[in-house]
Amino acid sequence: MFKKEEEMQPRLKDYFRSLDLGPGTGHRNLQVFPLFHQGEAGPPYFTLDEALDQGVVEITEVGGGEVPNLSVTNRGETPVLVLAGEELVGAKQNRLVNATFLLAGKTRLILPVSCVEQGRWSPRPRHFRSEQRLSTPQLRSKVQSQVSFSLRAGRGFRADQREVWEEIEAKAARLGVRSPTGAMADLFESYEERLRQYTESFALAPDQKGFVAVLNGCPAGLELFDSPASLARYFDKVLRSYALDALDLERQGQSEPEPGITPEAWLEEIRELPVSTGPSLSLGEDLRVESHRSLGAGLIHAGVVLYLSIFAKPDSGSRSGMSRASRRGFWRRPL
Repeated sequence: MFKKEEEMQPRLKDYFRSLDLGPGTGHRNLQVFPLFHQGEAGPPYFTLDEALDQGVVEITEVGGGEVPNLSVTNRGETPVLVLAGEELVGAKQNRLVNATFLLAGKTRLILPVSCVEQGRWSPRPRHFRSEQRLSTPQLRSKVQSQVSFSLRAGRGFRADQREVWEEIEAKAARLGVRSPTGAMADLFESYEERLRQYTESFALAPDQKGFVAVLNGCPAGLELFDSPASLARYFDKVLRSYALDALDLERQGQSEPEPGITPEAWLEEIRELPVSTGPSLSLGEDLRVESHRSLGAGLIHAGVVLYLSIFAKPDSGSRSGMSRASRRGFWRRPL
């Protein structure tokens, strides 16, 4: 059950209004504008990558395997932040996490996920690992919308699995990537060098806590963390996700700036977005924002927004000209 905006702490609204945008830098058709805010840092936590590397978190299939569920155990004392869209690789098929969760220490729970590898249901190593990938903003925004609808309907953090597969297949067709199992991972691996060129073109500003990403001159998404240190731990991983969407647009011949709302004007709208919260699966509260132009979600814990992502809803004929272009079974190698 979600709480309406008027029931929330006034300082959460003040937090949104404190967002401040710095001057942007660019590489090809991607611009990044640093974001600052006056919010305080949250309690200490491990990232998912850190927890998996140190062996304090174990993620496995549930029983013989359930596509929309995984079992996650945090053996340590320190909470672990799992971001919406983070990819888990291995076991019977690769998955992405449907929403942002903060796993309490000494806890086991069932993690809601979606499959991002349609053509495999066979065991690899029993435990999942991280390849430090975050799904693209285009896919994350779609899953975010589906999860928000599911939560309103009382069905939990669920997404439409078929639409997730269709989104990955359509992107593979546009990018000219062939994958024997329809894996999202193959999209990133096929363009590894090009993605590296994007990430090496951007650096963090002092005190920066987030950024607004602009594709083809139009705002695409906002990524915000609780502290500069938190952003630094995730920066390259999140940036790569935007870079793949940027490459997608380039391959469609959409690399020139398009008329649209400016980052400054979009941020003005975000400052006044209606906010609601609801129960999460472990620590903190699930945070949701939505308007006619924007859709966002994140996690608030101990009165602090640990993570928030907001995506611009595509208008017809806008920057998201990433049309479906999907043909069942059409996978080919990069040109």
